[in-house]
Amino acid sequence: MIYQTLDEKSQGPPDGDRRKSRLTSAYQRMIAELRGRRYLDLGKDSQFSEAWIVLGIMLTLGGLLLHIQFMLAAAMALFVVAAAGWLWNELCLFGLHYQRHFSETRAFLGETIELTLEVCNQKFLPLTWLQITDVFPASLPMEEGEVVINPATNQGEYLTFWMPGAFQRLKRNFTFHCTERGYHAYGPITIRTGDGFGLFTRRAKRDNREHIIVYPRIYSVAEMRLPAKNPFGDRSAEQRMFEDPMRTIGIREWQPSDSLRRVHWKATARHRQMLSRIYEPSEDPQILIFLNVSTMRRAWQGIIPELVERAISVAGSLAAMCADKRLPVGLIANGFLPGSDQTIRLLPGRSPEQLVRILELLAAVTPFFAQPIEELLLREAPRLPWGATIVVVTALVHDELLAALSDLEQAGRQIVLFTLARETPVREIPGILVYHLPHLVEDLIAPKEVVI
Repeated sequence: MIYQTLDEKSQGPPDGDRRKSRLTSAYQRMIAELRGRRYLDLGKDSQFSEAWIVLGIMLTLGGLLLHIQFMLAAAMALFVVAAAGWLWNELCLFGLHYQRHFSETRAFLGETIELTLEVCNQKFLPLTWLQITDVFPASLPMEEGEVVINPATNQGEYLTFWMPGAFQRLKRNFTFHCTERGYHAYGPITIRTGDGFGLFTRRAKRDNREHIIVYPRIYSVAEMRLPAKNPFGDRSAEQRMFEDPMRTIGIREWQPSDSLRRVHWKATARHRQMLSRIYEPSEDPQILIFLNVSTMRRAWQGIIPELVERAISVAGSLAAMCADKRLPVGLIANGFLPGSDQTIRLLPGRSPEQLVRILELLAAVTPFFAQPIEELLLREAPRLPWGATIVVVTALVHDELLAALSDLEQAGRQIVLFTLARETPVREIPGILVYHLPHLVEDLIAPKEVVI
């Protein structure tokens, strides 16, 4: 291993070495292009076999021994066609490019996306046939064709057939309807082509993957039937500075208005007089949305997919409302991201990209929950700024969740509950603002609250 000093790294390689490296890289790319290294070769399905060689040799020997010019000409034609077909097949992937062009890579539920497939053959040699199998999301319906489910991979595939000539560029347009929220993957592609004589066939695969993000539906304030001015409760105290009892920055003399929780008992014993804690002022009021993706009390009872989608839409709509009011907003959910074992946790922020991040997380969240929402609330609440408003979005309200919300309210937290169940909670908790939104799930069978 060779180590370089900081000065040597800052200077970089000499100009001659840099130029030589670029030439070497360009040469390697050219060789890889000639060999079709951009694609993963899956093998060759050839009509050509040893019988063709044996036949050519027999025709040649017969023509020489019997002095028959026709047999020699036939043998020569056989060898020429076989050699031309083999060379054609070897060069068929050279200069061949396949691309997708999307009108948008992000869309909301119900919108449409235009897709253009493009095949470019950048060589003198034409391709008399080209078959491309592209992996398409089966959940997004397409107007101009049908996506077929492959039972072996359980993925949607779309087959196209092309005949690009020399230095020809072909395009085809498609329209997709965004009818399902999520991260929708396109690719990889599988290519089948070969020579014009049909003697050789080549199959190759390319990891040409792209994604389309479909955001959940966003409800307006009128659709959710919320007050436009103060949807998260009375914020008249926003202008004062909150104090975070989890962060002590000093002590002062005790005042009659101080509660016993504020007394610093160790300092009181040390100084032999009543002393109170001085808490660190918290930041501006923040909104933290807790999303419960569970629609049943127990995981083994299953899920109601449509109800999960409505709850996700409500969470996204509340985040959009906070962004419009320029309130710092964050998201915590007990659902997983695809391919991850961690729950979603995005702390409040007021950057212009915060709403986009939240919508992307909501687009990807799965309905399989990691832990009950009440446990997640009690675990995350001590880490939150004291001035933050906890907004809980859930399709199911049960006794354990109400108990957790009651504990947080007694601890001084501001709680707002959004529920999609058919009936309002039986047990009301003083100090907690509850929004009941059954009109958003009137076309669904929503569960009742289970209160023991």
